[in-house]
Amino acid sequence: MHKDWELTEEDLNKLLAWLNADREAAGRQYSLIQLRLVRFFATRGHVDAENLADRCIDITIRKLDGLSEYVGDRTLYFLGVARYVLLEKGREGSRPIPVPEPPPIPDSDLEDCLERCLTELSADDRVLVLDYEEGEKQLRIQKRKQLADDLGTTLNALRIKICRLHQQLKTCIEKCLEDLPAH
Repeated sequence: MHKDWELTEEDLNKLLAWLNADREAAGRQYSLIQLRLVRFFATRGHVDAENLADRCIDITIRKLDGLSEYVGDRTLYFLGVARYVLLEKGREGSRPIPVPEPPPIPDSDLEDCLERCLTELSADDRVLVLDYEEGEKQLRIQKRKQLADDLGTTLNALRIKICRLHQQLKTCIEKCLEDLPAH
């Protein structure tokens, strides 16, 4: 890496011209490429994804004079550089910086919110959710088949209904936890 190299307006203009003859289209393409690079690194666990994306762009800009004959999707070229940057980063011995876990929610708060949110469901839905989660392994599977039969529906339709109820409970619990005073 060239530590003393700095991006100039002329360099940026060269890059935009290389991306597209239409300056406005080149600007949009640049934004999309940068976003794609950030996603590339972020999905691989790098919290410094924006810096790594900038590094790829800088490397490409420094090589522009040799790229005048390049034919193909410019985005793919940048992604190739990104793979190189990952390899280089691995050789440096640096690993992705782990994202810290959020502080644990006290079990009592979670249980209180779950109880409160269960009471907001209709009586039939509340019983259905609790019955659906009851049992272990084979017993649970048999219980779920019986629930579907009792309701006169398919197992898949039951799963969809439970999924919707779980989402409703999740939303309610998250709101409840937000409303609790900080410990």
